[in-house]
Amino acid sequence: MASQTISAERIALVDATIRKFVASYSKPIDSLDDFLSVFHPDVDWYDHPFLMHRIGHSAMEGLHKSFTHCNQPFDAEIVAITPIPEGAVLEQVWVGRQANDIVRPDGNVAVKASGKDFKCHVCMVIKVDDSGRITRIDEYYNKRWDDGIPQEEYTVLKGAGLKSKV
Repeated sequence: MASQTISAERIALVDATIRKFVASYSKPIDSLDDFLSVFHPDVDWYDHPFLMHRIGHSAMEGLHKSFTHCNQPFDAEIVAITPIPEGAVLEQVWVGRQANDIVRPDGNVAVKASGKDFKCHVCMVIKVDDSGRITRIDEYYNKRWDDGIPQEEYTVLKGAGLKSKV
């Protein structure tokens, strides 16, 4: 596979878009137009842990409302934004407390709040168009993000993790 050169202008555009996107989830929506300006009107958001495909501005607004309602307080720490020709790979750590249930419009509880503090590592592959709008997000994380812990507390394995018969 041949490497592609990404211009400094493209990298700056994508970086600014992703930073604005991440910052928008750490606070309530002040201006709906400003919040939605980072997304293409037909944006596709694939939430792979929950097997969900959200499409368009209404879905982005609904996700923001439910996510920020559930996770209070909440912040996202950017670990890395790695440029790719179509956009970037975003590595982040979600930090917060799962304080409130996420309830679907039909009244069913989608996520029962645990009340636990968490640090959850999240990876998103984000496609950004030439206007600086997100056209697609592929999101990967632990479905039970409230079980997330600081990386320093991970179990450390050295050598083989399992015994095997030879």
